[in-house]
Amino acid sequence: MSKNNLNAVTKTVASLIKSLSTRNKDIVSRRFGLKNGKKETLESIGKSYGITRERVRQIEEFTLSQLTKVIPNPEVEKYASLAKNILKENGGVMKEKDLFKVFSGNDSESVLNASLVFVLTLDKDLVRFGDNDNFHSFWAIDNSVLNNFKNMASSCISLLEKSGKVSTEEEFYNLIKKNDVSGLSGDLNPRHLATHLTVSKIMGKNIFNEMGLVSWPEVKPKGVRDKAYLVLKKENNPKHFNEIAKLINSAGFQGKKANVQTVHNELIKDPRFVLVGRGMYALSEWGYKSGTVKDVLVDLLKNSSKPMPKTALLTKVMNARMVKENTILLNLQDSKTFIKNNDGSYELKKA
Repeated sequence: MSKNNLNAVTKTVASLIKSLSTRNKDIVSRRFGLKNGKKETLESIGKSYGITRERVRQIEEFTLSQLTKVIPNPEVEKYASLAKNILKENGGVMKEKDLFKVFSGNDSESVLNASLVFVLTLDKDLVRFGDNDNFHSFWAIDNSVLNNFKNMASSCISLLEKSGKVSTEEEFYNLIKKNDVSGLSGDLNPRHLATHLTVSKIMGKNIFNEMGLVSWPEVKPKGVRDKAYLVLKKENNPKHFNEIAKLINSAGFQGKKANVQTVHNELIKDPRFVLVGRGMYALSEWGYKSGTVKDVLVDLLKNSSKPMPKTALLTKVMNARMVKENTILLNLQDSKTFIKNNDGSYELKKA
């Protein structure tokens, strides 16, 4: 929009509220942030007037209903029509900050954006959904689209909870389509999913562009351990803690750089990681178990119904630990734990 048109929004609002009583005008101005761009709570306004927050809410509601009765207003209709066109181009739902960006070129709190919200609130079709634990503030073209969006969002989250793992946007889109999840206007399309991701506080993407719940460490890592888990899972191979630190620092995570020694110290404490060699770590979910080479040998022989040949032991231990053959053979020389049979096989020494 041109600068003149943008400035006209505030003039439209001033014209709309000029006939209100002093108190009602002040209350709606403060509730919407029409004075300085900052919205005030029902409670803070109530305290300044010595009335309850519920009474402030009633005055706000009454005032808006009175203003709505004098609509149609050509200026209000102009901005509402423009908002509807923008929403249509974006599938019918849009994060409020994104709508501000298109309207005014600025998504921060301002008198101009507050005035836009006020004007659009007076339209009979447009619906604003306020910020809460599940969503950022967003606008829907009408109540029908709003309800469809909320149903779609609920279905998406349920499917993610059921799958329990991150997926690419394409994989997840195919999953929700397979489960007959409806879109914002009936038919589902990828744009609806993209909109949900911008609006949702529960779903999100990680730095590798994989989708999941923000409560998952793979989507929103909280510290060095989670970041290490994410990069190691992405690599899909055991790595030295030095390499893991480098991967964390080059991945694009927010926050300070990971210290090599800190990474080593944190991985030792976390059961998600298994030390499989000199400074080499793997994920326990890959089938690795904690313990020394001797512990691995004991576990293999304990779970075997008969003595195991040396070659089989070497192969299995080297699959579980990144060590040299000599290290395994040295451990097998522990006569207090292992017995070497005449045929070269090994078994555990009975207590």
